[in-house]
Amino acid sequence: MRLSFIPLLLAATGRPVVGALSGPVRQTNFAKAARCYLDNLANVSENTLLGKLRGSEIGAAPGVVLPFIPDPDDPEEPVFQLRDGCLVYNAYLDHLAVFSDAAHSLRPVLDDAARALIRTQHITSPAGNIFTGGMKEGVFDYRLDRITEVTERLGSPAADGPPFRAAVLIKYAEWLIQPEQNNGTWVADNLWPSIHLDLQWIALHWNQSSYDIWSPPVWGGSYWTAYLQHRALKAGARLASSIGRGDGAYAFESHALIILNYLQTFWNEKEGYMTEAVPTNGHRRGVVRSGLGAAPLAASVLNFDPSLGCDAATFQPCSDRALSTLKVLTDAYRERFSVNHDTPPNLPVLLGRFPEDNHLGGHAQYFSTFNAAEQLFDAAITWDMLGALEVTPVSLKFFRQFDGNVSVGTYTNDTEVYARLLDGIVNYASRTVLLLAQHTPDDFVLPAALDKTNGAVRGERGSARSLVSVLTARHAYLGLMPPSWANGRRLTEESRDTPTPAAEAEPAGEEAPAGTDSMFVEMLESMWHERYIRIKEGGEEPCSCDSE
Repeated sequence: MRLSFIPLLLAATGRPVVGALSGPVRQTNFAKAARCYLDNLANVSENTLLGKLRGSEIGAAPGVVLPFIPDPDDPEEPVFQLRDGCLVYNAYLDHLAVFSDAAHSLRPVLDDAARALIRTQHITSPAGNIFTGGMKEGVFDYRLDRITEVTERLGSPAADGPPFRAAVLIKYAEWLIQPEQNNGTWVADNLWPSIHLDLQWIALHWNQSSYDIWSPPVWGGSYWTAYLQHRALKAGARLASSIGRGDGAYAFESHALIILNYLQTFWNEKEGYMTEAVPTNGHRRGVVRSGLGAAPLAASVLNFDPSLGCDAATFQPCSDRALSTLKVLTDAYRERFSVNHDTPPNLPVLLGRFPEDNHLGGHAQYFSTFNAAEQLFDAAITWDMLGALEVTPVSLKFFRQFDGNVSVGTYTNDTEVYARLLDGIVNYASRTVLLLAQHTPDDFVLPAALDKTNGAVRGERGSARSLVSVLTARHAYLGLMPPSWANGRRLTEESRDTPTPAAEAEPAGEEAPAGTDSMFVEMLESMWHERYIRIKEGGEEPCSCDSE
C-alpha cells in the first residue's frame, strides 16, 4: 500500500493513530543554523513562561499566565487573557504527550492550569454569569477576579473562550486517562463536568457573532473561533465515550460536522486565501477588513493533526488552501511593511496580524512570523510521513517559489522534484526563523512586535504569545507530532520502544475494513518508532552554534 493513501484509510475506518516525534527536519545548512537559534531562544522562553509570566511575584492566582512581564514602574496591573493562557497550556500538553519524562515538572503546572480554567467559567463578569453570557468572558484579573474597566477588556466577550478552554481540558483529560496515569475516574468526576459545560455552550451558541482574535476587534464570524468549536466538539464527543459519559456524544459529533461545513464558507476561492473574519460591522472603530489575515494560519498550526494528512477541509498545514493562504499573506506584507521592501521575492518576510492593522502602529509580529515557519515545518513532517506531496491548481503558485517549472501533480519522495521542493521549503522555513534571529533582543526575551520600518523590537518584554510561538515552532522543527484531536490516541515512550499491535488500537464496537490493520497502524507505528529511536540513541547531531 502507498503511504499517500493513509489519510483515506483513517477517514474510512475512523480509527485513531499515534502522536510521536518524527525527528528534525531535513538538515540543510539553514536548518542547522535555525536549530541553534531555536534551542537558545526556547530555553529562555520556557524559563520566562514558567517563571515571571506565572506572576507569583505579584500574587497571581495559580495557573495564571500573564500576557507580558509586569513592569514595576508601570502602575497598570496585568490581566489574565484566556486565549494566551490556552496557547501556553496547549504547548505544554503537546510536550507532555511525547516526552513522558516531562511529567514531573509539567504535571503540577497543568493541574494549576486546569483549576484556573475551571474557575474562569464561574466568575461573574461584565459579560454575565454562567447562565447569562459569562462563559464568553476572555479577560480576568490576574487573581482570577472580575474586571469591570471596559478598556481592559478589549475584545471580550469572545466566543473562542469556551472551545479553547474545552480543547485544553480535553487534551489534558486524554493524557490523564492513559494506562500510565490511570486517572479515568478523576477525569470523569472532576474535569468532565466543566468540559461538558463548555461543549453544551458551544452546541447552543456556535453560530452567534462574537469578537475576533485581534485588536481592535471586529464583531462577526471568526474562522479561528469556528475551528476551535469544531475541534472541541469532535474531541469532546470521543472523550465522552471513553469515560462512560457518551449520552450526548452523538449530538456533539453532529454539531462538529455542521461547523466543519460552515468553515468552508470562509474560503475565498477568487483570491486564494482563507478569510479570517466576516465582520457584521466592518467599519467598527474605523477598521476596514478585507478578510486576509494571520489568524487562519495560527488556527492551522494549533490544530495540526498528522492523522488528517493534507486535508483541506480542516486546513491542515500542508493542505493546498493553507499553503495558498500563506503565499497570499506573505505577498501582502512584502508590500505592506517597508522593512520587507528590499527582500528578494524568494525569501521570507516579517508578517503582521492583518494588512489593514493600525492598532499601536500595526507592526510586524513574532507570533505570526513564527507561525509561518511552524506551518512549513509541520507540512514537511506530513509529506515525509506520507512519502509524497501533491501540487494542486490552488497551491501551484506556492510551490513555484521553489521550482519555477513544477506542474500540477503528485511527487513521491523518490523523485528529484520532491527533494527539490522539500529542501526549498525547509530552507524557507529555516530562513524565516533566522530572519527573526536578526531582530531578537540580546536577552532573548521577546516582546510582541517588531517595527514595520526597521525591525526594531517594540512593546512590553516577554509577550506570552511570542514566547509560546517559539516553543511550538521548535516542536515542529524537531518533528513533534501532537496527539490527534480528530482521531485520538497518544504514543507513550514505552509503546515507542515496543510498537503496539494493531489489534490493541481498535476501539470497542468498531470494525476496520478487512486488511487495513497492517496497512496503516503497523506502518505508521513502525516508521515513527524508528525515527524516535534514532533520536533517542543519539543519531541526531548535537547543535553547535559555534561551528556555524
